[in-house]
Amino acid sequence: MTINYSQPCGADGNWQAPQHFVFPSPVLADWLQYPGSLTARLREHCQQFSIKVLYEGFSEIAPHEQLALACAGPYWVREVLLCCDGVNWVFARSIIPQSSLEGDAAAVSQLADKPLGELLFTGQGQRQSIELCQIAAASSIYQYADSSQPLWGRRSRFLLANAPLLVAEIFLPDCAAYRGDPGVAAS
Repeated sequence: MTINYSQPCGADGNWQAPQHFVFPSPVLADWLQYPGSLTARLREHCQQFSIKVLYEGFSEIAPHEQLALACAGPYWVREVLLCCDGVNWVFARSIIPQSSLEGDAAAVSQLADKPLGELLFTGQGQRQSIELCQIAAASSIYQYADSSQPLWGRRSRFLLANAPLLVAEIFLPDCAAYRGDPGVAAS
């Protein structure tokens, strides 16, 4: 598997409100619509949680992302893999307008291998909206999946210290979202 560190993948698909979907399973629906921190939920499902940074820097974004973010660029883009016990479970893409990289929200550009979720689910973070999507089959996100099964994701617009940002989380095939009980794995 070749990982492209010089170009972001994007998160293309037909993003829509949750009520427009019929989900293939109640477990997947639960994961996609989960209101809390995905980072915290993933940590409950594994012994060791880790992050692999794939891309971080200023980049162009897709028109559907500009529309969802509703804020002018340039844009700081961060793409990571969220891993449980060394296995890729989630591809995450964060988009932050340069104007949001100032003041109290500036820490989002200095996360390194720390999860964004820890910043968003503090007293300063607020989810404004959520959209869901089945990722386009031609998406380069599939390079991180060990199969060609359909991938599902969610995208949220947040305010962090009153600064807007967009976060897409795509569940990869090994994620618990595609199997069994949505609850916490036994330790």
